[in-house]
Amino acid sequence: MRSTLLDFSTQLKWQPTIEGGTLPSAEQYLLCGMGGSALAGGLLIACKPTIPIIIHRDYGLPLPVGGDFHTPPLVIISSFSGNTEETLDAYRVAHENGRPLVVITTGGELLTRARHDGMLHIILPDPTIPQRLAVGYFLRALALATGAKQIWDELESLSTTFNLSTIETIEDDGRSIALHLVNRIPLIYSSNRYAPVAYFWKIMMNETAKIPAFSDVVPEENHNELEGFDGVPLVLFTVIALTSADDHPRVIRRLDILVEMLPSSNVPVEKIILVGSSPTEQVIRSILLASFTALALAEARGVDPNAVPTIENFKRHVATA
Repeated sequence: MRSTLLDFSTQLKWQPTIEGGTLPSAEQYLLCGMGGSALAGGLLIACKPTIPIIIHRDYGLPLPVGGDFHTPPLVIISSFSGNTEETLDAYRVAHENGRPLVVITTGGELLTRARHDGMLHIILPDPTIPQRLAVGYFLRALALATGAKQIWDELESLSTTFNLSTIETIEDDGRSIALHLVNRIPLIYSSNRYAPVAYFWKIMMNETAKIPAFSDVVPEENHNELEGFDGVPLVLFTVIALTSADDHPRVIRRLDILVEMLPSSNVPVEKIILVGSSPTEQVIRSILLASFTALALAEARGVDPNAVPTIENFKRHVATA
């Protein structure tokens, strides 16, 4: 896993191609995927909120699909393995209803169906890495599929920014943060703008460090979850507060107040400022920081950061149900 992260710049400069035809124009995009195969959709929105993507993490397609747009959305079917049950069902429903679609995958049943049906597809280059670490490949593929030229260019430019020396510095930062998370449950807070980044942190803690973790957004957190810290002191949680200069000034202030208040309720806080010359750089830097933090925490806990045996065992039970 560490070698994949150290080589992350390779993902940012990958040149995906669309096979099977020409990409149709679209006013809206519907991304269907589960787990790591859907993470890049939210991160792309964090990079540029005006990209009209709806993310669907379920069987079939959401209703109504078309909304108020004059043309139906381009359905993007995303599955790293190509064998995800829910995503294959989304493909089936989209195909049966004649929806325009493009597939993003490394192979599996999904690629077989797409080729058989003559559907557009983008093949991810490396099926051997954990899918949650293929987020750079997914971002490049989504930027191509959605015509997000600005993000496409920024990602490629960042492949030189995130050289080995820079990534190793981020790794050191992640190790420092991990020291404060041993035997704790992380609560990751952010603005709505960067909620997908907070969710990525949660996923990395779950799948890599093998611990429960939760994410929430400010200001909504201030109106309900915050009260959960009152009463008997809890020695269970550590808050990770993600804040960016791009956030609304009042949200920045609210996060700062949380940083000041929560330690008095016996809740330690790690404040992480998202830095970078663009939102895209902030997103990529935080992806790497979250990944290295989770990896260091996995090492501290003596668990395998790569395998996800509980998830795989659950899938086997579902397949036979």
